[in-house]
Amino acid sequence: MKTTIFCFSGSGNSYWVAETLAAHLSDTTVVMIPTLLEARGIELGERVGFVYPVYKGFPPNLVTYFVEELLAGQNAEHVEYLFQISTCYLSPFWAQYAMESSLFKVGMGVSYTNRVKMADTFVPLFKTPDSDRIDRLYSEAEKKIATIAGEIEEGAIKIARSAPFAKIATRYMMKPVQRAMMDSAEGFAVTDACTGCGLCYRICPSENIEMRDGKPTWDRLCSSCLACYHRCPEQAITFKRRIRGGHYPNSRSGYTMEYRT
Repeated sequence: MKTTIFCFSGSGNSYWVAETLAAHLSDTTVVMIPTLLEARGIELGERVGFVYPVYKGFPPNLVTYFVEELLAGQNAEHVEYLFQISTCYLSPFWAQYAMESSLFKVGMGVSYTNRVKMADTFVPLFKTPDSDRIDRLYSEAEKKIATIAGEIEEGAIKIARSAPFAKIATRYMMKPVQRAMMDSAEGFAVTDACTGCGLCYRICPSENIEMRDGKPTWDRLCSSCLACYHRCPEQAITFKRRIRGGHYPNSRSGYTMEYRT
């Protein structure tokens, strides 16, 4: 059975989970969602999966946009099995229910839902774990992904656990939260350590960064993935206010994706 995994990732956690899961499944392709935002046709396998991080209790704005605006016009009649895997450190809160709702809108029912515990990288709120803790999380995640892959191969049916007020939160909170996060780039700053390499411009999944006079500037279409912050080689991107965490050392993920040249 041909499998297509659609993935969104900022720091690399979800990318690593998607690639690790793909390695366990047969005939599987991982496609990064930002590469499809201008696509006219989207290829779907008989088995389709989504791997995405949880941002403030919901899927990233680009993930729900991709589902509701781009998948809506695709022929999904041949899709036999659909799964979703969210990555987060704490509870996924309403993200899995919200994702199910978005997919239901375009006529796609979720067969299997699970989550993989990974380090939280949203440093304005959470402290970055040390390397030992990150190692343990990766080790635990490898075991969890192997279990998930086995269940998917068996065609297991597993519905998302109902979080309190999930229906209300999805209906009334998701879009306002996502819109607020789109403006969060106003909180970024750049220091004199910036060399003007343009990596942040190339890796931004929202194409929200432009280079002006050799320095990055941010618009108001942010996904709050913090890829620019965590992946800056000079650690020159920072915040205008005090934050709790530092940079997330995630080279092990193999996430080097660039979306623009």
